[in-house]
Amino acid sequence: MAQRPGVRSLSLDIARHALPLISLYGLHGSAETFLLLTAFNLSLGLMLIVATTRDRGDVTTVDPRSRWLIMRWIAVAFNAGFLAFIAGFIMLPIVFPAFLLGARAGVDWSVVIAQKSVWIPVIGMSLLASVRFQDLFEARTTTGAKGQPSRANPVVGDLDTDRKRSLADCAAQVTLIATYVFVCIVLIEFGGWGLYAFPPLYTLMLIFFDARPDIGQRIFPQLWQRK
Repeated sequence: MAQRPGVRSLSLDIARHALPLISLYGLHGSAETFLLLTAFNLSLGLMLIVATTRDRGDVTTVDPRSRWLIMRWIAVAFNAGFLAFIAGFIMLPIVFPAFLLGARAGVDWSVVIAQKSVWIPVIGMSLLASVRFQDLFEARTTTGAKGQPSRANPVVGDLDTDRKRSLADCAAQVTLIATYVFVCIVLIEFGGWGLYAFPPLYTLMLIFFDARPDIGQRIFPQLWQRK
């Protein structure tokens, strides 16, 4: 059985998924900005899955000073930049259908990318993903003696179960990316009422998979059972 996320974790995920919608309806965004931000959001999701998939060689013990509030803020800021940088590359093949369809429709993507309705949500999503990562890292490590991180303390939780959960999460994320292509076609090729119907529906789908990971495991049983 999958472990459902806590209130704080789910709240962070919901806030991250909501930012493309806020950009679309609250920051005078467009279908193109929504698709661009959604591709970035999907890339961040993949990054979180990969970055939080534990290995037996991962550290279990950290310097107690890393739990200081200022050190947590520094870690969140640094990790946000790192996640954003890598997600920017990962999103390229994801967003390619939107770029292709948009170019055919005469969209100037350089103008779209330069808008504040893109950069403000990008910063927000990166910070939210970083806080999510930091929370999970702290939940899986314990404090020990001052110095470099080590494997001095026992592993927190079950590594095998975590790995199975990550495989199911990855399968669900790939399915969401495949569905994103359909959203691109609807928003760019047809627009109109689709601009009001499909972004909220797709966002709800993202939230649903985060809130109910057990559903994803039932949909993808073979990946869930892999070792």
